[in-house]
Amino acid sequence: MTRTIGIIGSGACGTALAMTAAKAGNNVLMWAREADIVADINTRHANAYLPSARIPDAVRATTDIGAVIAAADIALLVAPAQFTRPVLEQAKGFWRADLPLVLCAKGIELNTGLLLSEVARQVLPKAKIAVLSGPGFAEEVAHEKPTAVTIAAAKRALADDICRAMQAPYFRPYASTDIITPQVCGAIKNVLAIAAGLSDSRGFGDNGRAALITRGLVEMARFAVALGGRAGSVLGLSGVGDLILTANSRQSRNYSCGASLGQNKSIKDVLGCAACKTVEGIPTAAAVLKRAAAMRVEMPICAAVHDILSEKKSVDEAMQDLFTRPLKSEE
Repeated sequence: MTRTIGIIGSGACGTALAMTAAKAGNNVLMWAREADIVADINTRHANAYLPSARIPDAVRATTDIGAVIAAADIALLVAPAQFTRPVLEQAKGFWRADLPLVLCAKGIELNTGLLLSEVARQVLPKAKIAVLSGPGFAEEVAHEKPTAVTIAAAKRALADDICRAMQAPYFRPYASTDIITPQVCGAIKNVLAIAAGLSDSRGFGDNGRAALITRGLVEMARFAVALGGRAGSVLGLSGVGDLILTANSRQSRNYSCGASLGQNKSIKDVLGCAACKTVEGIPTAAAVLKRAAAMRVEMPICAAVHDILSEKKSVDEAMQDLFTRPLKSEE
């Protein structure tokens, strides 16, 4: 039986996932705020947020979020992390208890320090919540480059069902029952990607980037375990997989943001760039430290990135502070 996948959000990531859901044999209904985006999807099979892709005929769009929720068998929320709460508040009056909610954004709510699943639980206390995370640049997914991701839900049957619905010839989801760690990794890898971009643009070399990535994984694991996640999940697609991708490519807005900051550009100048409008690692750095402080979890790389973003320290000062910290065991 053909199912309908609802896509709440019409940016590049939402469009790529809509195309994948269609390639997997589903009908797809997307929600967008902008009437011109809806018209382009429905008439030209195109979206300005992902201009190189042709959207399949099975994908339709609407400005009516209630219509998407009414039609969907599974709903993917692909709005940016800091807009998760207001979009869910808009959807709340239409939500059905039987409709799975798949959170696809990667971030932590700035004002509260909450994971997006915790935000969703506050707004939609009876929703069946899952998470999709992993290494997947939207443009490559849209052009059917091989991609593997994690889909996690507290109940394995739900994760398995969403995996089946989203599997396409080029898109392979793996199920997990650890809903915490993929969210933690998806958020913190953006902060670490900023650090990697900073390191590369300052000429700290491959050794420096390798150190940041490796010790960054330790910070991910500490944070995830403190929230009830599994340290071993950090070694999966949503952890080391996503971090390797994001911390090594200029396709990543977070890496590119760090690279620009490393060239002594101000944060205001960097965010003025059209390609850097949504850099999830910037609010996430502050949110992570707020939550980490409450749990007494040490996050020195994330703290260094936040100091640079808030212009408390220069890149060189922050790096020097990291390398002159007291010596300790690697365990």
